[in-house]
Amino acid sequence: MIKIALIGIGYIGNAHLSALKQIKNAQIAAIVDNHEENGRKAAQENNTKYFKNIDELLKNSDIDCIDICVPTFAHAELAVKAARAKKHVLCEKPLTLSLEDADEMIKAVEENKVKAMTGHVLRFWPEYVKIKEIIDSGYIGKPLNAFCERLAVTPDWQVGAWDKSEKYSGGAAIDLHIHDLDLLIWLFGSPETVKASGILTPENPREGGFSHIFTSAQFRNGEAGFAEGGWSFKGAFPFTMAVRVLCEKGTIEWIFRAGKNIEERSQAANIKLYCNDGSTETIEAKQADPFFNELSYFIDCIENDKPIETASFKDGRASLEFALAAIKSARENIVVKL
Repeated sequence: MIKIALIGIGYIGNAHLSALKQIKNAQIAAIVDNHEENGRKAAQENNTKYFKNIDELLKNSDIDCIDICVPTFAHAELAVKAARAKKHVLCEKPLTLSLEDADEMIKAVEENKVKAMTGHVLRFWPEYVKIKEIIDSGYIGKPLNAFCERLAVTPDWQVGAWDKSEKYSGGAAIDLHIHDLDLLIWLFGSPETVKASGILTPENPREGGFSHIFTSAQFRNGEAGFAEGGWSFKGAFPFTMAVRVLCEKGTIEWIFRAGKNIEERSQAANIKLYCNDGSTETIEAKQADPFFNELSYFIDCIENDKPIETASFKDGRASLEFALAAIKSARENIVVKL
């Protein structure tokens, strides 16, 4: 049984909490949140211990790992402290906000020989996993380019307004768009050149960062990748995800609308395969909560002493580097080489 401390009981923390409660070999040994009322309530409801901060946790609890679900600007400090205390670490995406912090996190993990994973949940999302499997199988030949998008209304579910500040969240370019940049890396490897354009947050363009961004990239084996993401939409616009991959022998397409903020993620949307011979295939992906898949993988790696090969901290750093290059390109109207 792996004992895990959940740090942060906000929107994403509750998604992780629900998943952890379904994993047989995981025990929620502690909940940490500096909002004491919320933290104590969650701990009581889940029959576990409550701590106000990580220092109290590490001094007074017996745990194997931590699950970081706090605002992005706090990720690095928590991850480094946990690694130095010899605790394994799952850190929600984005890994952090600077490459310097990412390097410090990776160094702490390597020096203390603990396992560490970034919560890039698309690598565990059934439809994205199936698309990756189709491409890797070579069934419709080599992939040539991919387009993906992630579109949402302006978030109103966070505590405070940290998510709308580029200083604390990176803005939509890092907090939201990074999902699809990580997907492109997963499909094609790291990009060589990046060109982006975007819309700065209208209410506070100097501090809010990009609320909408479009990024194109060239990859080392000749593939091209395009991603659009943002939270500038208003009203009843639904959370929209899409991916389309053009291959030598056909095209893969998946489009999904998931409520206001992926709360309807359990609904099925089939993948379409349009083959060059004129045939069309409908491919179903076995449905499962992607957060359950992600956390199950992490727990299994710890329990069976397996290396983290999917969504490692180094993967998290690579997607952050991609996102920072997109921001630099959009701000300076230049092509950025990596």
